[in-house]
Amino acid sequence: MKLSTRARYALRMMVEIAVRPGTDPVSLGLVAENTKLSKRYLDQLALALKTSSLMRSMRGRGGGYQLARPAEQISVGQIIEAAIGPINVVECVRCPEICLKSDYCECRWVYERINNAIGKVLNGMSLAELADMNKVGSRESARAPVVLQSKTSKRASRSPRDSKNRADASAEE
Repeated sequence: MKLSTRARYALRMMVEIAVRPGTDPVSLGLVAENTKLSKRYLDQLALALKTSSLMRSMRGRGGGYQLARPAEQISVGQIIEAAIGPINVVECVRCPEICLKSDYCECRWVYERINNAIGKVLNGMSLAELADMNKVGSRESARAPVVLQSKTSKRASRSPRDSKNRADASAEE
């Protein structure tokens, strides 16, 4: 499963609001600046997150957005589903009537298990956990990329120029 840009941006937006101390509303302009996301795109996401009762807005001077409930009570799964709808690896898991083979599909149970596992992981993580990992001070360690490469992927990632450079270096020795 690949998360859409919309889901990823909604998550980033909610984390940015959750890491702010206090309960003062946060402007979308500030969220856009800190996350490097388009304010216009954030406006669209804010509407979906408000409709799902995950955020609320305050109008006027000093207005902005706040979490509708404590971050501990908002799951990552709720945010993603607010942004993109129900999480499905294949449509027939949630809507078996759309598939003629759903009653006797050889693979349907695999799809159901994948959906259930993804849902369990996403709904098992709270926005508070994610925000804690991204608070100022711990951001660098939380954002350190994890790179896993097998021997074959290392070989595959080398360009022909790398091979020539290695051959030239060997010849010089």
